[in-house]
Parts: sequence; C-alpha cells; structure tokens
Amino acid sequence: MMSTSCRRFGFPRIGTPWSRVAVAVASVLATACVQSVGKKPAPPPEIRPVQVALGTQHQVIAGFGASSAWTAASLTDAEAEQFFSPDTGLGLSLLRVRITPDGTTDELATAQIAAARGVAVWAAPWSPPAEWKDNSSTINGGSLIASQAQAWADRLAAFAAQMAAAGVPLLALSAQNEPGYKAAWETCVYTPAQLVAFIRDNLGPALTVQGLATPILAPETPNWNNFAKFADPILADAQSAAYVGILATHDYGGLPYLYAPAQAAGKQVWETEVADSAKGSDPGIDSGLRVAQLIHDHLVTGEVNAWHYWWLKPRMDDPPGNGALTSIDGQLARRAYALGNWSRFVRPGFVRVDVTPNPQAWVYVSAFADPVSGRVVVVAINQASVDADQVFSLPGAVLTSVTPWITSADLALAPAAPVALTDAAFSFALPSRSVTTFVGDP
Repeated sequence: MMSTSCRRFGFPRIGTPWSRVAVAVASVLATACVQSVGKKPAPPPEIRPVQVALGTQHQVIAGFGASSAWTAASLTDAEAEQFFSPDTGLGLSLLRVRITPDGTTDELATAQIAAARGVAVWAAPWSPPAEWKDNSSTINGGSLIASQAQAWADRLAAFAAQMAAAGVPLLALSAQNEPGYKAAWETCVYTPAQLVAFIRDNLGPALTVQGLATPILAPETPNWNNFAKFADPILADAQSAAYVGILATHDYGGLPYLYAPAQAAGKQVWETEVADSAKGSDPGIDSGLRVAQLIHDHLVTGEVNAWHYWWLKPRMDDPPGNGALTSIDGQLARRAYALGNWSRFVRPGFVRVDVTPNPQAWVYVSAFADPVSGRVVVVAINQASVDADQVFSLPGAVLTSVTPWITSADLALAPAAPVALTDAAFSFALPSRSVTTFVGDP
C-alpha cells in the first residue's frame, strides 16, 4: 500500500505547462515513493527489565579505596568524615599508602585516622634507596641490585611490623608499584622472573621472620595489557603463589577481563590505581560518568574484588590536581560522588549478584547483596542525555521499597523518595547522565 507521502506527490500529465526540470523532479520523487512502498518503520529500541538474580553469586567485594601518597599526609577529622564515613561521606573502605625508600611513610597520621574508622590500610613501595639500585637513583627506572634484595625485603617487612605496632595492621603489602614501568618519578624495574624471585626468596620469608601473616599484593602492573605477563609466573611458582594473596593491576591501558587463573588459585583480583584521563580539569558529571563506567566494567567484566581511584587529595603544586577526588579548594568532584554510589553502600563482604547488565542503550547495571543483613544494592548508570524509564525485578528479595541515591550534574549522592515494590518489582525514570543507587533493606 502506498504511503500518504507518496500519494501527496501524484504523477504529472504530459502536456501540462511544467518544465522538463519539473517533470524530472516529479519522476525522482515518484521513484523514491515506489521504493518506500511497504517499508516498515524502524522498531523502537529494546528495553528489557533488569532481572536481579540474588541466587547467582559472583565475587566477594573487598572494598573501594584511594591513595594518600604524597598528597594527604594528615587528614583532618572533617576530611576523614568526608572520605570514609558510610553515613555522611563516600564510605571508602580501603586506603593505599606509600612506603618511602627509607622504609617509613609520610602518611602515618592519615593511616591511623582511617584505621580508627574501620578502614583497611595497605601499603606499596615505589623505589628502594638509590644506593640499592643499579642506576644509583630512586627515579628514572633502575633495578634492585641482587645483593641488596634481602635488605630491601627486610626493610619492607619491618615497615609492616612497625605499622601494626602503631595501630595500623596492614591488610596487604605490595611487592612493587608498577614493576615493569620506567618513569621520571620513583620507580624500580623488575622482569616477571625477578619479581617472582624477590617475592619467593626475599619478601615472603622476611614477613615470616617478623611473625606476620600479611599477604603480599602483586604485581600492580600499570595496565591490564601487562597483567597476565606478570601474574602468570607468580601463580606458576608454588612458593611465590603461597605468599601472594592478592593479584593486582592498575588501569592505565587495556580493558578489564576475567582473569580465570586467579579464581582457580583462590586469589582475589584488585584494581589498585586509575585517574580520569581528563585529570583535574573536569570536576563535573562528564568525569563522574567516565569513572562510573570504569567501576562498572571492572566489577562486571573483570570481576575484581576491589577498585581504587588514585589520589584522595590533589597535589597543590600541580593544578588542576591530577584528577584527585577533591579539587584544590577541597570540594569533592562529581567523580568522587559517583564512586560513592558504590563505596557508600556496597560494603566489604557484600557479594556481587547476577543482573541484566545492559538492559537498554546507554544504561549499565550492577547489583550486590549482603549475606548477613539481606541488604540489596542496585547501581544503574544512565549515560544518555535523556531520562530512561526502567523496570527492575528482584524475585526472592524480601523488600517493600528501595531508596534511590542520585549523582548527576545537579545532585551529589542525594537521596530521593523511597520507591515501593509491587510483586518484587519497581520502575524508575533514571535521570539523564546520572548514576543512581537503589538501596533496599529487609
């Protein structure tokens, strides 16, 4: 059947006072109409209900964190509340501190205030002392001199013991920050074989001598592209594998993926550092949505147990701050609130559960449950510039309502009115360019 638009153009009668050009134009229009006869309109975009399968469980969540290295030696009580409180702040549950070449940390005060709030602290070295490296410098690469390996391992193990004595027992001790990367800041280059040997022959035994059961975290590669290159040899060596409890990588390249050998070996996988590519120049929702997508992809695709941003606070000598969670004036950026959409509500010990991860274009969903309290947390990102109506189904959940918490250009982890469940389901219009966390308690 011919469409209305085709009928409107009709065919001219030969001999009418139209010019040949007009006849040609009419002919083209007629041909186009003939080609459109019977053509169906494009179907609307598919929108599927989000199905939360509480009985299908994935990884246990160890937490969400950031680092105080170089920039946050001593947090104020107000700053600590802002970063660590699960009631009024972001609820970060992990803190990464730097071990200096002399085997101390400039961040002891921050580590102590974090530990007092129940935050788990772990530590990483960037470089041994210059005199223990083959380039005689703490910067620009260089490798640990073999004859100094035990001395460096003993210093790191002693650091862990000293932190415990200071009231900050370490959750983990990194063997080396970005072992395969040469940079203009503190670095130390290891080959995969050298890192295995250091863990197996030096650092692991040194921790044992100190009477510590602190698990080693490794390899903390710069990116996912190099992760397996270092992680595979660690797991292939029975002794190094026994000392390493956490396999970790940064996210400065490549895409997260499920590293099956870690699961087979009973090891956790952590993402331990990333900064927004726009750095501090964008404290707004654009950055917030980029960071939210990184978190989602690592949790759902990479099945990581923990996720870390880089700095809590910016470098004051390097505006606009290298993409820290706070700006130079101390205000939280939208990326911080987006992180809080997970860290405040998905607490250590929660389990990620199966969910429809991409129910419609530009919408991405992850879900979690607390085996102890029964709390259910669903986090939905809407990257689109329009609101997205979405249905959420939670069969088996003992919930009567969920409370949305929204981060957007206008809202900073702000609560909305509770949404009632009917037949274990609810619907919600996800605001444009936002992250929304739905929290349900039995």
